[in-house]
Amino acid sequence: MLQDFINKNFSRLLIFTLMFGVMLYDTIGFDYTDELCSLLLFVLFLKYVFSTPQWEVNKMFLATTAVFLFYLCYSFYIGTTSKSAVIVDFVSQYKPYLGFFCVYAIKPVMTPAYKKLICEICIVLGAYLALIGVAYLFFPVTISYTLKHPSRLATAVSIVSLLYLYCSDFTTKEKLIFILLMTVGLCSGRSKFYGFFIICVSMILFIKPSFKLKLNLKNIILCSIVLALVLFFTYKKLNVYFISGGDFLSSDEKIQDSIARAALYFYVPDILADYCPFGPGFGTYATYASGVYYSPLYNHYGMDGIYGLSKNFSSFIADTYYPALAQFGYVGICLFFLFWGKLALKALKGYKFAYKEGLIALMIIIFFMIECTTDTTITHNRGLFMMVLLGLLFSDIRHIVAQDKNKKILSSK
Repeated sequence: MLQDFINKNFSRLLIFTLMFGVMLYDTIGFDYTDELCSLLLFVLFLKYVFSTPQWEVNKMFLATTAVFLFYLCYSFYIGTTSKSAVIVDFVSQYKPYLGFFCVYAIKPVMTPAYKKLICEICIVLGAYLALIGVAYLFFPVTISYTLKHPSRLATAVSIVSLLYLYCSDFTTKEKLIFILLMTVGLCSGRSKFYGFFIICVSMILFIKPSFKLKLNLKNIILCSIVLALVLFFTYKKLNVYFISGGDFLSSDEKIQDSIARAALYFYVPDILADYCPFGPGFGTYATYASGVYYSPLYNHYGMDGIYGLSKNFSSFIADTYYPALAQFGYVGICLFFLFWGKLALKALKGYKFAYKEGLIALMIIIFFMIECTTDTTITHNRGLFMMVLLGLLFSDIRHIVAQDKNKKILSSK
């Protein structure tokens, strides 16, 4: 059967992507693993579509693809940067959404045997990451031989933990194992992970199937405590990027790597105003392609003299994602948050039918919203894996909701 073929090969591809597209990605140094996995997912998608009589394609997938193709044509038309930069950035930006929608479309179902295997793999990988984390605390140089950077330790821990939680039976014991796996990420020293860790632990411990999102004293107190803890651990970074970034830029102090991120945020309003309403297009600002092909915008706005943003040293150009949305103008920013807002609403609506799946989907959405402040994870290998997992969760939610509706129809007859 077609679905059995999809289920088996998707499960194998998921394990392959976890090992070579997440855990060993930096160790091996093969930079096209995520593109290869995306291609294989797309092949599965094509087989599924052309093997079904309806040739069914999700409307949201078509709408998202149409938006990306519009911006591709617009970028060629406006000609802000080179065509090579436009194409490279288009592939990079579209890849995570392609992964999400391909998985959502093929409706894979993981068997209990594969789920058990993945849980065991995640525990082994958690122990491996714990060794790296502890070694990093005492000998920081050791991480350069495995994950290359502590931020990648944090994202790898997040992926392994959430995947374990998804494949588990969601018992109290397995929730505690999830929290223990997440604790390893604290070794990274990343303030954004501290915030994500607090949110995830709070959701696991306090949000039950009977939980209702309403304004009452209990929920207000709980949310206030969680928000206060998150702000306590992340305020320093938030202050640099969103509050006093302009002050740093105008001071005489030596500009450091964190100031490069602040600069990228600082010039967003100017770009939005100068390229209203669709922005300067793909490959022009705060992305990998804009650094490799060095976008003329950096010279135009006087950013070429900032440490990490110059033509000869552009290592920090693709160090944060939200500023990259300036490429797409006011319209693109609205569409980005509309997409994620719609997914969040779908997760909340499906929560009462699919408690575990809805909860993990919300965690992943929060993960991306936090990661985008100081990293371009969403367009990289780990972002692709998270989007694949998110597509799997929403596929499960759709299936569970449909089953519930069918039960109600049958019981009413």
